[in-house]
Amino acid sequence: MATTLQRQLDDAEATVERLKLQITQGPCIEAGHAWKFVGGKNAGCNDTCSCSVPVHVCEKCGDSDYGETDEASVIRDRCRLIYEHEEG
Repeated sequence: MATTLQRQLDDAEATVERLKLQITQGPCIEAGHAWKFVGGKNAGCNDTCSCSVPVHVCEKCGDSDYGETDEASVIRDRCRLIYEHEEG
């Protein structure tokens, strides 16, 4: 019985390693992007905007989010509110 359990454990561990490899080396459409922060860009909230939004690039496929994320939307919204308050 111990041999059967050990074989099952070995098979399970092999499956885990195979899945890990697929995640790290597989196409992003299957496993998702591996985003890496690479800097920022001007948020462009208004003509005098000096806000920055984060930009990420996928380490696997090289795709970029171009600073168009939920976090960037929050930053832009906050900037607009401050600008409207200062102007109003």
